[in-house]
Amino acid sequence: MDSILSLEPQIVWKHFSDICSIPHPSKHEDVLLAHIISFAKQHNLPYKQDSIGNICITKPATKGHEHTETVCLQAHVDMVPQKNSHITHDFEKDPIQPYISGNVVKARNTTLGADNGIGLAIILAILELQTIEHGTIEALFTVDEETGMTGAKNLDHTFLTAKYLINTDTEQKNEITIGCAGGVDANFVWDIQYESLPNDYITCTISINGLQGGHSGFEIHLGRANANIVAIEILNLLQSDIPILLSSINGGNMRNAIPREACIVIGIPKDKKQVCKNLLSKYSTQIKNKHSVTDPHLQIDYTFEDKTLQIIPNTISKSILQALTECPNGVIQFEDKSRGIVRTSTNLSIISTHNNTVEVNCLLRSFDTKEKYELAKKMEKIFSSQQASCVFIGDYPGWKPQWNSEFVQIVSNISKQVYGSEPHIHAVHAGLECGIFLGIYPYMHCISFGPTIRNPHSPDEEVDIDSVAQFWKVLLGVLQAIPTKSI
Repeated sequence: MDSILSLEPQIVWKHFSDICSIPHPSKHEDVLLAHIISFAKQHNLPYKQDSIGNICITKPATKGHEHTETVCLQAHVDMVPQKNSHITHDFEKDPIQPYISGNVVKARNTTLGADNGIGLAIILAILELQTIEHGTIEALFTVDEETGMTGAKNLDHTFLTAKYLINTDTEQKNEITIGCAGGVDANFVWDIQYESLPNDYITCTISINGLQGGHSGFEIHLGRANANIVAIEILNLLQSDIPILLSSINGGNMRNAIPREACIVIGIPKDKKQVCKNLLSKYSTQIKNKHSVTDPHLQIDYTFEDKTLQIIPNTISKSILQALTECPNGVIQFEDKSRGIVRTSTNLSIISTHNNTVEVNCLLRSFDTKEKYELAKKMEKIFSSQQASCVFIGDYPGWKPQWNSEFVQIVSNISKQVYGSEPHIHAVHAGLECGIFLGIYPYMHCISFGPTIRNPHSPDEEVDIDSVAQFWKVLLGVLQAIPTKSI
């Protein structure tokens, strides 16, 4: 099988190969950041790093472009760590293993990190090459985008000087993103004082896996099953037929990924074992049939053991299940249903039982700030009424589209030349850092574009090979077309 190093442009794929070899999940980007600094030193490029970890590398203008406006090329350095459950992979230590499959590059059983590793690779390639024409470039590499846009939020207003910013985090070729939804993280917690499982009960472990998952912004409207929602459905169905005692519920591991796996541990009366088996067989068939189109590989497995177990007191477990049942999930409101444009959504991202707590994490998104806060208040009411503590963090603004921007027109014209058709200019429901940048640098003109990346935030992630070369051509063209400074 050919190496990705054989692909064109080779300089881009060389850098992407290097990035794949360096573990860089969110909040563990230090080694990759050190690699970027080493790169700057090797090529004698001025750089600076702020206290949060963001790096800015400056490349001076080429001859004849000294009066061109400065442009910032931006990518985030972290990736979403998702893997198939049957493999062992430590994202903090093990490299990603990319490979060519037809016309795409994928990773073996993990996320690829093309989101936003391809953008990062292309920026490094531009910084390295001496044969392209451009004005002054500020290359901005931000940290921890995937778990809260931490890097962008902590940028100082003096860190950049660029008038134009190109974000490389859009994931469909010949699309230009000029706006995005804002968001906020909702966290709900119950404190638990465990009880012992009664002697006449046994343990039942129910595992849910094989779901497609995906990006909770770009793909929230596709109707894919959420493993946490499936777990809640199973618990509700079971408790209507037999007395169950909840020990733990765990599902999902990323705020912005639709959960692919979940696990429930419950206690059931010993004399109800066969009844429980029959019910789980029945309910599994029903649920799998319901999601057969979007998630044909959904698997629900269950085992029974006669062992000691700590259980959540019944009054608290009922509160937990009631809140989770009422919790909004998925699309709340469409902006344009016919085009699949979502205005407001929420993703029941993570449920975790540990350290005498049950914690629920949701990511709320909306183009409409008022609607976002109204949804937050609704969820707070649901969970607080069931005795959970409620905290909202990581609030970030949306990015209001400027449809008639000169910069948008420049990028649009070059895209049309490369792709041979009019680009799709739009706003997305996913979160992008541009809204935050504009809050810090209100004079900036921002756009986002990139190659085609399918199934981000899942082990099925892939990047279209031809679209990377096309993205490269568009970006080089845009750099040459940046306007000169006003006198």
